[in-house]
Amino acid sequence: MNSYIEFNSKTKLFTLGNKFFQYKFFINSKNYLQHIYFGKPIKDFEFDETINLNWDWSKTYLDENDVEHLYEDNYYNDRSLMEVPSQGAMDKRGSLVKIRDKNGSTYTKFKYVSHVIYNGKPILKTLPSSHTSTDECKTLEIHLKEESRNVEMILCYTIFDNLSIIVRNTKIVNKSNEIINLLKANSICVNLPESNFDLIHFHGDWCMERFKERKPLSNLKNVIESNYGRSSHEKNPFVILCDKQTNEQNGRAFAFSFVYSGNFKIEVNVDKWRSTRVLMGINDEDFDFTLKENDEFEFPEGVIVYTEEGLNGISHNMHDFVRNNLIKYKNAKKHRPLLFNAWEGCYLDFNTQVILDYMEQAKSVGSELFVLDDGWFGKRDSDDRSLGDWFVYEDKLNLKKVIDKCHDLGMKFGIWFEPEMINSNSELYRKNPNYALGGKGNERTLSRHQLVLDTTNEQAINDVFDMMCNILDNYDIDYVKWDHNRNVGEISSAVSYGETYHRLILGTYKLLDMLQKKYPNVFFEGCASGGGRFDLGMLYYNPQIWTSDETDPVQRLFIQYGTSYAYPLSTMGSHISKSKMTSFKTKAHIALFGTYGIEMNPCTLTKEDKKEIQEVNELYHKYHNDVIANGDLYRLSCPFETNYMSMMSVSKDKNNALVLFVNKMKENNRYRFLKLQGLDRNSKYLNNYDNKTYYGDYYMNVGINLTRWLDEFSSFVIVLTKQD
Repeated sequence: MNSYIEFNSKTKLFTLGNKFFQYKFFINSKNYLQHIYFGKPIKDFEFDETINLNWDWSKTYLDENDVEHLYEDNYYNDRSLMEVPSQGAMDKRGSLVKIRDKNGSTYTKFKYVSHVIYNGKPILKTLPSSHTSTDECKTLEIHLKEESRNVEMILCYTIFDNLSIIVRNTKIVNKSNEIINLLKANSICVNLPESNFDLIHFHGDWCMERFKERKPLSNLKNVIESNYGRSSHEKNPFVILCDKQTNEQNGRAFAFSFVYSGNFKIEVNVDKWRSTRVLMGINDEDFDFTLKENDEFEFPEGVIVYTEEGLNGISHNMHDFVRNNLIKYKNAKKHRPLLFNAWEGCYLDFNTQVILDYMEQAKSVGSELFVLDDGWFGKRDSDDRSLGDWFVYEDKLNLKKVIDKCHDLGMKFGIWFEPEMINSNSELYRKNPNYALGGKGNERTLSRHQLVLDTTNEQAINDVFDMMCNILDNYDIDYVKWDHNRNVGEISSAVSYGETYHRLILGTYKLLDMLQKKYPNVFFEGCASGGGRFDLGMLYYNPQIWTSDETDPVQRLFIQYGTSYAYPLSTMGSHISKSKMTSFKTKAHIALFGTYGIEMNPCTLTKEDKKEIQEVNELYHKYHNDVIANGDLYRLSCPFETNYMSMMSVSKDKNNALVLFVNKMKENNRYRFLKLQGLDRNSKYLNNYDNKTYYGDYYMNVGINLTRWLDEFSSFVIVLTKQD
């Protein structure tokens, strides 16, 4: 085992690490967990000097007998770096946890009690959590107790042999005989004794998800959050801190992510001493969770990444973690059938014959999986009705005939659901108006004519589950697209107000879990008005997520590029669309650097269109699974900063690589060499651009000569194959 967790009983120092990093903290004289170091592995460590801040004002305290004492071991109660910072004490940089008791006090301090070190990692009961074999990771489990209440914290740090990643998870247990209220639940706290960083985050909107923004870290509290009831289009639960000189290839960087799909908050707080505290957890707006005696509260897992290998190093760790240690679908790393979705071809306006015609043409363009989207259920002729009525609209569609035809053509069949939403014009709502969030009789905002299903209501979950099972039991379905088309507001529900947002997402996870346990061979793809819930929590259940409703391929350059920092290409739903912005060749090239699929009216395709698509289909079948889906990604040119978007993916064995290059504005034949990355520098590679063979060292230091005239949106996919 390459990872290690050590405890020095004399200094009470914990050291967690592997060949990539070390993370150090100790139990100080007051039994608080005090942080010391996070960075690359070092041999010698000056323990005392690291915590000596040469400051006297905050080094004393008054005991219960009014006797003044000096804190031992250079503990400063307002500026020492902490693993579990307190609430209501002298430390004002943000707390990990906030508890309110029956007297209204929120003073919260947790102290060390005991610890254990073991192989493997804990699995959460109510939330998605990462996984691995017990011989590939180690866990430090620390038990703490709140200073003034009989409340316990179980805090776990898990490290992996081959990843520069720490997974942190936390559980609160109320051992007292009194009710307490949890008001803040942060899963991550990382303290760094410096602040000269750049902050990178990913903002946006519907059809503009995960646009990259890099800026100097401000000397104040920087907050990135969602309160939309989902991780949202507007922000993403993933941020990077990096040194000023860090680029894609080189430099130190830290990243923080969250295995959760609901409201979140990230605080990056620079204090007056120029240290930085990163906190990430459930958004504390409208969060007030009641814990009775012996109740437990599981925090979502937090993921912390460290690298000296630039922003690509962050991505390599995140991508391998997602593919190997997060996604639970057993066939996620195998070849995925080339998908055709009918939505943008016909929307809700179809009948059995239209779909049969679509399938014939989809097959002719290479489809291996046909997906029937919205409109097949209830009386769904328009989007203001029937959500919640998950039974076949038989007057509109003969679903069995459609599925039989699909399978006769040699394609798999997929279908669309939106289980977390309900229309007021539906049988389900008329029978059970209490299933809708917000409460009947109140004014409620509609979005796309939808109300939100109250997934805190167990009966609502069970009824939807039964209807979905009736479809999946009686029809031969291979794939489910799971959609979620509005934000959450007006959260009057079956539970108390302060618990609703969190319990809603717990209900969603429960419904997904029930379905996937019953149908382990069905492939689930996530969607939330496109990319409104693209997060680690959803990826646990859905090996891929529809990246954005934006099908303009030029906009997709930005969206897929930004998404790639945290999430592997194998998770990014990307389709060749009907958009006329570029050629089908360029649309196919961009879609190839995602999951690759097609979405349009296939009956409108010309022979030339089909030829362009089929050429990229060949690349998909030959290279996609090994090179793009499961290889290592390198970003070469940033569309936010240059006239190009270029990235490449290299198979793990470095035998094959695919390079994508797309320019935006027209350019003449200026001097232009594209330097590659990730190849074996001592091996020769044949490329299909100039049909020449060069050493990997040449490709990475000189590059491919793209000195030529480029029209708008010119694109190339260059294949490199290692030569014996």
